[in-house]
Amino acid sequence: MASEDLNLLICFQDLNLIFILFSAFLPILIWFKFLISEDSHKEPFSSIALAFILGILAAIFSYYSETALSLVYPSGSMEYYFYSSFIEEFFKFFLIFLFIVPSKNFHFLIDSMIYFGISGLGFAFIENFAGMCQTFAENITITNPYSLVLLLAFFRFLSANFLHLLTQALIGFGFSITLKTRRLFPFVFSFLMASLLHFIHNIFIINKVLLIYLLPILWSVFLIVLNEFQVLKKIDGRIRTSSSN
Repeated sequence: MASEDLNLLICFQDLNLIFILFSAFLPILIWFKFLISEDSHKEPFSSIALAFILGILAAIFSYYSETALSLVYPSGSMEYYFYSSFIEEFFKFFLIFLFIVPSKNFHFLIDSMIYFGISGLGFAFIENFAGMCQTFAENITITNPYSLVLLLAFFRFLSANFLHLLTQALIGFGFSITLKTRRLFPFVFSFLMASLLHFIHNIFIINKVLLIYLLPILWSVFLIVLNEFQVLKKIDGRIRTSSSN
């Protein structure tokens, strides 16, 4: 354990840290640009930064919750993957619901998809950093760790990072429709579907036979998310005036 901790310290050396942070953030930035391009109302930087930080905090809360979960269900079991999917989606949603939704900058229905999506990207960023740091440390004496980190960044861009954006966008859409209709069902349904998608991703990612079906599934959901953005743009989506608290 001590040697593993010493290996991980290599990640925090000046140039290594900059490289890993850059590699962890680059795929996030690409999806972030897509997300912002769908927003017809410019969000303040402070709220965007807060949503991103809340996503990072959601990852930390999820980590400790999943550590407790592993005491009940072995890590890697079907039950563990199932419940951990719900845990992660819950924390990503709940922190935005707690700190962003009541704020004065949350005043259009489409803001749900934007802010929840940013939370998902914050979550994905800290996962990227942790995974890339581990990969870098484990391969520092074996091969070129820099190329492996970049390869991992590309793979996570198409899979895990994409997933976290999609699931929170789905939940954000359901939450928006719930706000519009005053009915709980759209939110509950979207939350369940997002958590199920997360569970499917986790199962497919460890199964080489099923892995080839993962990208078609994610891109199919992406088309749904694009349509949901268009739906909210057409709705009269103001929740509160800009001056509301």
